[in-house]
Amino acid sequence: MNPTVDSRVDMETLLHAVEQSYEGFLLSDRSGRIFYANQAVENISGVPLQDIVGKTTKEMEAEGIIISQSLKVLKKDPLTISQKLSTGVDVFITSKPIYDTSGKIICYAANYRELSSLNELHKEHHNQLNINYNELQQLRAQLLKTEDWIGVSYKTKALKEKVSKVAKTEAIILIVGESGVGKEVISKTIHKVSNRHHAPFIQINCGAIPDSLMEAELFGYEKGAFTGAVSSKPGLLEVANRGTVLLDEIGEMPIHLQVKLLRVIQAKEITRVGGTKTKKLNVRFLAATNRDLQQLVKEGTFREDLYYRLNVIQISIPPLRERKEDIPALGEHFLKKYTTKYGVKKKFSDKAKQILMEYSWPGNVRQLENTIEQLVILSEGDTITSNDLPKEMNKINTNDLEEVVPLKQLREQVERKMITLALKRYKSIREASKYLEIDHSTLVKKIKKYEI
Repeated sequence: MNPTVDSRVDMETLLHAVEQSYEGFLLSDRSGRIFYANQAVENISGVPLQDIVGKTTKEMEAEGIIISQSLKVLKKDPLTISQKLSTGVDVFITSKPIYDTSGKIICYAANYRELSSLNELHKEHHNQLNINYNELQQLRAQLLKTEDWIGVSYKTKALKEKVSKVAKTEAIILIVGESGVGKEVISKTIHKVSNRHHAPFIQINCGAIPDSLMEAELFGYEKGAFTGAVSSKPGLLEVANRGTVLLDEIGEMPIHLQVKLLRVIQAKEITRVGGTKTKKLNVRFLAATNRDLQQLVKEGTFREDLYYRLNVIQISIPPLRERKEDIPALGEHFLKKYTTKYGVKKKFSDKAKQILMEYSWPGNVRQLENTIEQLVILSEGDTITSNDLPKEMNKINTNDLEEVVPLKQLREQVERKMITLALKRYKSIREASKYLEIDHSTLVKKIKKYEI
C-alpha cells in the first residue's frame, strides 16, 4: 500500500468495490458468526441481510434460514460447502481463513454463489460441447463416406479383410500397386481405423520434394543451419508425432537419405539439420510405391535393408482391369459425385456402361474418375452415350456396329487396339512389329501417334 495515500479513503474504496460486486462476499469471526455481508448476498439468496448478519450457521439452521445435511466445523484450511436456503435457493460457499502478521486467524472470508446460475452455465457449456462433438462426428462420418472404398469384387473384399486385420497393429505396411489404384485411400483408411486416428496423418511425397530440400523437410532444421534458415522449423516427421506417416513414392527417395530414414525407423528418434539434440519420435510408418522395389535393390538405387524394414506387411492393390466387377459401382459413385458438383443430371446408356466395363483402364481408378468428370462436363443431353466416350475406349466389334462411322476412324481404332494387344503379348517393340508385319520404325511412329 502506498503510505502517502489516506488508509481510510482506501478502505472506503475497497468496501464500495465489494458492495458493487455481483458475487456475494461474507466475513465471519473465529466462532463462525457473520459480521459483514454485501448486498449481492441478499440478491442471490433472497434472504434479508438482517437475517444473516450477526448469526452463525447453527443459528440460521435453527431458525430455518438454511437447511444443511451436516454442519461443517471451521478449520484452518479453505472450506467449500453447499447450503439450501429457506427460499429454495441452493448456494455454494467457499470459505478461507484470514491471518494476521503473526499467523493467527482473525476472521474468515467467504464467497457466496448461487448454484442454479452455475448449473445453467455448466449446462450451456455441456450443450455446446455436445454440439461441437456432434458436428465433429458428422464431419468425420462424411469424410469416411466420401473416402470409403467402393467395390464388390472378390479381390476388393479380400483387400478390405486384410486391411482390417493389420490396421490396428503398429506394424509397418508397404502398399504396392500401379498408379491410380488407390494407395492413398487405403493408407488413410488404415490411419482412421488405427488407434492413432486422433493424431495427425502426414503424407510425404518422396518424388515431389527436391533432393536438396528433402532432408530439411523430413527432419526439420535449426536456426542458421543453412542460408535462409532464419528460424528453427520442425520437420514433417516431427509434426506427425504420435500419428501416422505415409512415405508415398518411396522408391523415388534419394539413396543418401535412405540410410537416415532407416536409422529413424529403427531408433525412433530424429535430429534436425544443424542440430545436435535428438528428439524422440512416436509414429507409425506406411510406405507406398508403384515401382518394383526388389528390382531397384538389384539395380543399386534402393537399400536392401530399408526394403526389408518397410516390407513387414505388404498390401498389394490389384489394378482395375483385374477387378472389373467394381467398375459399375465406381462409375455410379463418380457420376453422382460430379453431377452433384456441377448441378446437372446425367446417366449412362447401356452401351456406354458396357464399354466402360470392357476397357482396360491403364490409369486405374484415377483415370476412371477423371474420365467421368470429363463426360459430365462435355456430354450433351441427360444421357452419356458411347459416342461421348473417348475414342480409345470404343472397342471395335463389327457385329456390334449399329451406326455408320468414318472408315478412317474405324481403321485407327482397330490399329490402336491391335498395337496395344501386341505390345502386351510380346516382350519388345521389334518382336511386336514382326507379328504385326510392319517395320519397326513404323510401329514406333504409330505408338507415338496413338499415345500408347
